[in-house]
Amino acid sequence: MKKFLFTAVGVAIICFMSYTSPKAIAQVYGEFKSITTVNNVPYEEIKGTAISPSLFALPPNYIGNDRNDGYYRVNLGFDFEFNGEIFNQAWICTNGFITFTPPPNLPAPNPDALFLEANNYPINVIAPYWGDHYLRDSTDFFTRGFVPSSISYQTIDTVDKDGVAFKVFIVQWKNLNINYKIDDEDVKSSVANFQLRLYGSRDQYSKQGDIEFCYGTIGPKNRPDITDTRVITKGAVVGIKGEGKLIGEGSDFLNALFYDQDDLVQAGTSHLKTSDWQPSGGSDKRILISATVRFNVNEWWGDGDVDFSKAIGNKHYNMPQSRFVTANDARLILKSVAEDKPLDPVRRRAAYHADVNHNGRYYYNGSGDIVNIKKRSKIFTDDLPNEISSVKQILFKADENDAALIMLYISGRLPELPWVIDTFPAYGKLTPDYSANNIKIGTINKLDNGVYEFPVYLSNFYDGPVSVKFDVNGSIVDVIKYDTDENQLMTSNTNNRFVISGFGKFESNTPIAVIKVNTLENNILLSDIRFNGEETGSINLDLGKVEIKDASNSIISNTPNPITSKTIINVNINELAYYSLNIYDLNGNLVKTIYNGEIPTGIQSYEWNLLNNNSQKVNPGVYMLRLEGNGINLVKKLIVEN
Repeated sequence: MKKFLFTAVGVAIICFMSYTSPKAIAQVYGEFKSITTVNNVPYEEIKGTAISPSLFALPPNYIGNDRNDGYYRVNLGFDFEFNGEIFNQAWICTNGFITFTPPPNLPAPNPDALFLEANNYPINVIAPYWGDHYLRDSTDFFTRGFVPSSISYQTIDTVDKDGVAFKVFIVQWKNLNINYKIDDEDVKSSVANFQLRLYGSRDQYSKQGDIEFCYGTIGPKNRPDITDTRVITKGAVVGIKGEGKLIGEGSDFLNALFYDQDDLVQAGTSHLKTSDWQPSGGSDKRILISATVRFNVNEWWGDGDVDFSKAIGNKHYNMPQSRFVTANDARLILKSVAEDKPLDPVRRRAAYHADVNHNGRYYYNGSGDIVNIKKRSKIFTDDLPNEISSVKQILFKADENDAALIMLYISGRLPELPWVIDTFPAYGKLTPDYSANNIKIGTINKLDNGVYEFPVYLSNFYDGPVSVKFDVNGSIVDVIKYDTDENQLMTSNTNNRFVISGFGKFESNTPIAVIKVNTLENNILLSDIRFNGEETGSINLDLGKVEIKDASNSIISNTPNPITSKTIINVNINELAYYSLNIYDLNGNLVKTIYNGEIPTGIQSYEWNLLNNNSQKVNPGVYMLRLEGNGINLVKKLIVEN
């Protein structure tokens, strides 16, 4: 069994957002919401702590001096969260970047290392201008006439426009000899000034902050002795890099040269390098990588706290699981499935907490394909394939079956979340009675204007948590769920996707929902059906062959009939008028007033949940549904069963 040892960091509290990318192009993607330019902010040189060039050296011993590829460690002056971890120090490299993680023993002059994952490349990198640079000191100046370089840093205290105090950590590379060689020739004139700025969080519960790249002038100033005008601005990279690989052999990165775009897909995949100076488009423009404001809670995988209500500052902070797991957590999962917007898949984020059944781990293999980790484990770092080089590669997903389990837990029928199969008896049984393995469709009602109504049943009796998802080749007009005294259900849908989750006892002759679909096709196709997390194929309802009742020609109709828990009553009239819709027993006694008032033309739907006017459930038997008004007096028989 393979395990990773890691240190749990503090809790970073920020507000919840759903993850909307079609696939996880990078873990750092989840940390930041945009890469934009900030205009009309001139480059401002700092006068911070200058690092002596002699202090730059290579790990692990940092003995000697390396002004070509060396590092120097500094304290940030505050906590800064990056890539799911919290750091308070960084290593500044002469090659135009910093790393939060102790650097490897080999030099890193190759800017392609931003895009590649290997043990000899630095990770957790922020790079305003990563290339093969050289830090020139006084010796280079006096003996060879180079422009002296300097690298300095500073942490300042400031306030925003609302008066909220925060800190900024700045690293400045001044007169750095950038990309200094052409055909093994040192180019004295290739000199540039640039900065990195880390902004401390202004949220008292968060350590996440923005990142900014600033660019000054290039070329030697006030040096008439340097007549060469060449400045090598091509071939450097600008961006951030996480840890491990997510797709193929590539690293977890965002290319900051793709700024002012609608999304970060290109930023997470492109290997574009610099061509002109300034990379931002001007010395009065800066590249801003804005942190995504979100929660990041470490404990625990699959605990059900999708909305992070247990986090510091939220209403269920420091409360037990029975308080912080709520119906809203299930609702968020259903919404994400219905809208096809997966919850944030990064460790410690929304899907990490939503994966209560512990079957949602996945990663990208060397070919860029998604690989699901099928084994359910109590600890997310257990049972991982050898090709996973970092826990940051592990991503998470949740579906409607997780929502069903959360609902079951809320009802008190599970002792805890996460719920892993066979870890304890459910409802006092070793094996719950899971007979149903799919859905089936009942009689279709044809309404009007291309609208069809059909009930959805389970294929057999079922006792336990249940979930269903499918797509429809039409527009879903309405969804009515059918929970009873013995079960509870929650639904969500979009124009063409239906999702339902719940728990309890389900009879095969009682629908879980009635769906109205508008279509001009000659069939209704339910595709990508998923029953309790398992794909079960599709159901094609040929409207020319299946049983269809033309409800558009009926003034009153209902579905289903016989009735076990509730029924949907459709009223289709041709003239707006005042009507009464009532239910009577066979002795003519009024049982339930469904509606009294004006009813517009077209099909209108009403629900009867088998309760009488005293809110008491009616006995099994035969009842009469009567519609009266505007010259209409119609009666329809209703059959109520146990």
